[in-house]
Amino acid sequence: MSAAWKRRTQLLAALREQIGPIRTGDVMRLYRANGWGPNRTTARRDLQHLARQGVLNEHGTDDDRWYTLNARPEASRA
Repeated sequence: MSAAWKRRTQLLAALREQIGPIRTGDVMRLYRANGWGPNRTTARRDLQHLARQGVLNEHGTDDDRWYTLNARPEASRA
């Protein structure tokens, strides 16, 4: 298991428990709380990866991006 896979799996679990949108800063706080401490770029890449996989929906502009869970049942890949 890669570190990225572990992070993204943990992120997806947290997203499923959270109500409302998630932003890069939220992901960074989650990662720090779990001892991973990645930077903003890592958090953004993980969110973008999950969006490309269809798990998250992207909203907003490039400088004000936020994400929500995709309600489609087939969007369960990490």
